[in-house]
Amino acid sequence: MKRDKIYEDLHFTTDFSVEDWNALLKLKLGKYFLNESILEKNKEILRTEIINYIRFCSKPEYLKLFEWTFNLYKDCIVSDKQRVIKVLADSFDDISNTDMKWMTNVLTQPDEKEFSERDKIAYYFKVIDETLEGAFKPRFKLLDKLVNYKLNGHIPNNSESDFGKVIRNFPSQVKTDTILFLEDPIFSISTNQWRNIAAHKSFTINKNDIVVEYGRNTIQSLTLSYDNFYKILHWTQDIYRVIRFGQVLTDLNYIEEIVTELGGTENMNIRFESSLLHIIHNMQIVGFEFVSNEEQEDIYCLNIKGKVDHDVKSSLIHTSQCLDQLSCAIYDDKFVRDNFKRTRINIVDENSNKLASATISIEVASNKAKGDLTLDEYLSKMEFEIKNYA
Repeated sequence: MKRDKIYEDLHFTTDFSVEDWNALLKLKLGKYFLNESILEKNKEILRTEIINYIRFCSKPEYLKLFEWTFNLYKDCIVSDKQRVIKVLADSFDDISNTDMKWMTNVLTQPDEKEFSERDKIAYYFKVIDETLEGAFKPRFKLLDKLVNYKLNGHIPNNSESDFGKVIRNFPSQVKTDTILFLEDPIFSISTNQWRNIAAHKSFTINKNDIVVEYGRNTIQSLTLSYDNFYKILHWTQDIYRVIRFGQVLTDLNYIEEIVTELGGTENMNIRFESSLLHIIHNMQIVGFEFVSNEEQEDIYCLNIKGKVDHDVKSSLIHTSQCLDQLSCAIYDDKFVRDNFKRTRINIVDENSNKLASATISIEVASNKAKGDLTLDEYLSKMEFEIKNYA
């Protein structure tokens, strides 16, 4: 799948300005941050992250679950900041990898619109497995640690525990608050059993319904409609969004302490496409429409339409400011790092004809990001080209 497929949900519009986005962040998310400066520092990331929040905040039961999750982390940190920060830092790699797995799932998904209904359902069972096992489970294990810590001061070592054991042993005192994490809201089948059904293909797709089998010792059978199956699918997506967003906001509040505990950022794994998603979304917010990406030998290029009512030169100057972020995003992903030496922004017209470009060496951009180059030194090494478009 081409990388630009992942940006189909980032619809370009000029109706909502960057000031509108920032006001929305402050209105909806401001209360979750320790102070306004943390919100301000992370506003570019949050302009993308708030899309996930929007997808569940209109559902009262999921918004309540998010609030509970976020407050749990907050209460634990207030109780013993140093100890809980260490737990967050120790889990950071596993938690970060869930985003990498999620992005991999997005990049490798087929065009299910071409599937028959039977094949589409089979594919979505695979999505359920990948969501619950690869993305939700590691985050739920972290939640389990802190729930136990808050209730009894003990942080269990559940790293080797299977999904079912963590679900079964989850503290009963908070099951009412967290029931959507533990079982589906329609049939009350446990979350790990839905993962097992999907992973072990314990389902039969009939013309008008689906039969699933599940259970540890005594095998049970359930017949569900197509409509209810899709509700189960959406539930798995919603609980992942909720648990992830609560942890993301917590990490942003305490990222400096977490990084210190980790000993720096050198060993962090950040998938290139995840960073690129933030970059493109923020460019579109300020008025530059993403068209496509290109890989020209050792150059990674973004093709962008110039800003409405701005000339090509001013559009190029503005968009070229993201080249250091783009270069660092490539350098920070060890699977992509060796593929490219330079990054480029192309300003294109309605027919994708290239009007202008700015190019920088990834090494130069990385040095600038580390503070080894001044802004003037950095700009002197950037190559600009503006074609005669008059």
